[in-house]
Amino acid sequence: MHAVEGLASLRATKRAPGPVTLLSMQGSTTELAIDTTATHPDHAILAFVDAAALSAKEQNGPWTPVESGLVVAPPGITERVRCVGSWHITAAYVPRAALGAFVAALPSEAWVLEERRPLDRAMQAFIEQVLAVDDDPTPIERYAMEHLIVEMSGAVLLDRVDTASGPRSAHAALRDRAVALIAQQCGDPGLNPARVAREVQTSLRQLQVVFAEVENTVAGEIRHRRARLARSLLTDSRFDDLTVEQISQRSGFASPISLRRAIEEDYGATPRALRTHRGTAQHNGERETADR
Repeated sequence: MHAVEGLASLRATKRAPGPVTLLSMQGSTTELAIDTTATHPDHAILAFVDAAALSAKEQNGPWTPVESGLVVAPPGITERVRCVGSWHITAAYVPRAALGAFVAALPSEAWVLEERRPLDRAMQAFIEQVLAVDDDPTPIERYAMEHLIVEMSGAVLLDRVDTASGPRSAHAALRDRAVALIAQQCGDPGLNPARVAREVQTSLRQLQVVFAEVENTVAGEIRHRRARLARSLLTDSRFDDLTVEQISQRSGFASPISLRRAIEEDYGATPRALRTHRGTAQHNGERETADR
């Protein structure tokens, strides 16, 4: 997202805690270019827009008036936005892979959600507060900021966009809720299939049935999400001081042996190998949850 007109009136603040990028922009009459094909192609943008007058156009398309609100721009789009008068944009660039834990798919085109709700307002306030602080965050603070933004973004999408993208079967919707819950709570060693069923308000038997429909199990999904969390810790140099046992505890595994088995099953490597070859591990593919 950058200005193509009215650059002199633009003020911007940017911070990147990990793979998430936070941005605040404000100014007077300006034309902005949003291009998620060339810049941040693997990220979705959640932007909170407040402008006196706003219009947007796709490439070679007409200018169309739009309202202020929450804008969700998926990867792979190119649009122009014209802000007339004073305006302010707060945005988060969030990796698409991280959002896959919450919604089955991102929208294929930009969404403008005019109605503001408590969660997205809280997310906007959090981003603005992070950007307002001049002090450099500690490694733990950066890690926490990144994960809070990812979780808030995923929850906003699950609440707003997934329901707007079309009707889904009751089984698919139940599976979505369970997968989102598991993704958020997998680091808790007390999380098990029975608790997941209770929290999504269904029976364990029914939950097992809807996971079996996509050749998965509740326990398997929990194990996969824990392995994914452990992998993120093993491949992040900020956590090199943690032992494998400590990482297994933070990832929700009962023991280092359980961690090693899950890592080998999902990634075909040992925890030590993931750490040693972290540059390669960051780009290797991994098993994703079956289509929900």
